[in-house]
Amino acid sequence: MSAGEITLLFPPPILASGSPRRRQWLEALQIPYEIWKPEVDETPLPNEDPEIMVERLARAKAEIVALVNPGRWIIAADTIVAVEHHVLGKPVDSEDAVRMLGLIQGRNHEVHTGVCLRKDEVIHSFVDTAEVFLRPMNEAQARWYVATGEPMDKAGAYAAQGIAALFIARIEGSFATVMGFPVERFGVLTQKLGLLREWLQMP
Repeated sequence: MSAGEITLLFPPPILASGSPRRRQWLEALQIPYEIWKPEVDETPLPNEDPEIMVERLARAKAEIVALVNPGRWIIAADTIVAVEHHVLGKPVDSEDAVRMLGLIQGRNHEVHTGVCLRKDEVIHSFVDTAEVFLRPMNEAQARWYVATGEPMDKAGAYAAQGIAALFIARIEGSFATVMGFPVERFGVLTQKLGLLREWLQMP
């Protein structure tokens, strides 16, 4: 066993997500995990508030995985971008990505990330919000950025941790929330529940 390995006394949590950013955060925190990507309909409900929507989706993902993995802790999350309460999902094509960038350039928008921790019928969830300000971007710049391919699988058509950082004026709130996993509040909750002690054998 190498110096960095942990002998597991408890089964690791299951990450109910295919997001590489969330995997990166768990690996950075040295939390062992397994992956189980659920299929969830992410269509907003009529007149649904973005914060309510993102928490609903995180809880739905956790429920699907928990039902087939009794006795295991599930970590689920969902992230959406909203402009004046209008939800921007992932672009369907390059023109849709250019359209979304046109809506958020030169102004502020909100990024909401919902997180759900679930084990059987024990459920804890929260929503964290950050406000992002993008510098003005003309259409040529937007099309150049879209051509890089980075925006195509990202809510709001941009990745703050990638090339889009060149266009971000400032962020009010957690950068981790914008990336899709609010580690600060996740750390507080998991430590309160004793899960970090269990997963990391923390004193």
